[in-house]
Amino acid sequence: MSVDSLITLPQVDLSSYGCPLHYVKARQTLSRMAPGERVAFLFSAGELAEQVRDSLAQDGHRVLTVRTQGDTLRVEVAKAG
Repeated sequence: MSVDSLITLPQVDLSSYGCPLHYVKARQTLSRMAPGERVAFLFSAGELAEQVRDSLAQDGHRVLTVRTQGDTLRVEVAKAG
């Protein structure tokens, strides 16, 4: 078992927000974090959630993992430094 698998990340549920508000909320969350700090976002699964993931990566944040959990997409992100 890796050390990373033992770390519990803060989790922000944005699954109730639609486009583009879920992206705006994710950016707001990241703006309050220190560079390198990690967070897991929950989005309703689908194309719009994948666009948010891609947009966060384009903003310079590092997408660590993406997992589908039922109807939810869990995206772990490290804030850009």
